[in-house]
Amino acid sequence: MDENKLHEPGCDCGCETAEPEKMTLVLDDDSELVCDVLGVFAVDEVDYIALLPEDDEDVLVYRYIENDDTEEGFELQNIESDEEYDQVSDVFFDLFYDDEELDDELEKELEE
Repeated sequence: MDENKLHEPGCDCGCETAEPEKMTLVLDDDSELVCDVLGVFAVDEVDYIALLPEDDEDVLVYRYIENDDTEEGFELQNIESDEEYDQVSDVFFDLFYDDEELDDELEKELEE
């Protein structure tokens, strides 16, 4: 996968991403959370996946590891350190939001 390039389902860039457009997470309490897959991207040669739960605007980001030994063909891991989270968040925002969108969002937050 190309470093720091957003890969989405069906992106036709040759990256052969196979993640579904929707993903259902099973939470610790065995409840299910249906999410839209926003994309897979790399930071320092580690892949991450960005998910947007239905009826929510908070994006979830996990380490994404391809693993043929699992039923799904991949596994998700939590980001454990603040340093890793900050680095991944910076790359995510650079890929998903252009500067104008971010400026508009920051301006709205400042007005509130």
